[in-house]
Amino acid sequence: MRFPLRLSADLALARFLSRISRSPYGPILRLSPLLTPFSLKERFEESSTDLEWDSPEECLRRANQFGARIVWLGGAEPLLHPEIGRVAGALAESGRHVFLHTGGFSLRRRIHEFQPDSRIFLVLEFAGREAVHDSRAGQPGAYRRVLESFRAAKLSGFLVCAHVTVGPDSDACEIGELFEELCAKDADGLIVSSGGTNSAASTSGKLGEIRGLIRHGGWERFSSTLESSPATPAAVPARPRISGNQEGAFEEGI
Repeated sequence: MRFPLRLSADLALARFLSRISRSPYGPILRLSPLLTPFSLKERFEESSTDLEWDSPEECLRRANQFGARIVWLGGAEPLLHPEIGRVAGALAESGRHVFLHTGGFSLRRRIHEFQPDSRIFLVLEFAGREAVHDSRAGQPGAYRRVLESFRAAKLSGFLVCAHVTVGPDSDACEIGELFEELCAKDADGLIVSSGGTNSAASTSGKLGEIRGLIRHGGWERFSSTLESSPATPAAVPARPRISGNQEGAFEEGI
């Protein structure tokens, strides 16, 4: 596991620009291209037909507006966006580093929509090891599906990171074992954050402890920077809605 030099330079520059501009959104621009909130459990359902999204052009415009060098596509499940491959590609082609944060449920089926790029990182969400992850996701076998998506992305030539959201019930020993397993599978990066779902006071000690288990200064600093970069508000309220005949497009192929 390494931290790319170009990403390190962009992260340092982003921190500097954020300080001098006093940006309220921090060095990493966190965008949710899908304008609908999801819990981890709902990420695996992918069944709503009443969704709204930003177009690739709008996502690029917002990145330009904030002068972002690093963009985190997350919030709601980005793979529900029918043009998410174009969104990631357009941002990377503009010279930005792109982190696509996903539950991974349909990544294997959608992987052909992306092109491997040294600026694109596919980030898979892990709640913990198998029992904890399946319980948090509300689906037996969810953990194995994420591992299958991890393997498929690596075999397809993508840079793949794991993201762990720390809560009051997170177990440091278990997450340490998870990190060892993922590093053995050639993870390109490990990221730890509170996900913005808990107050800093309730998780700060545990967050620091678990972040220390990454044992790589670059990814520890990236995790801290991500934590200090609040999500940006959606600039445009309405985008096309998913029609009923598109619903089946989000079913996971076996």
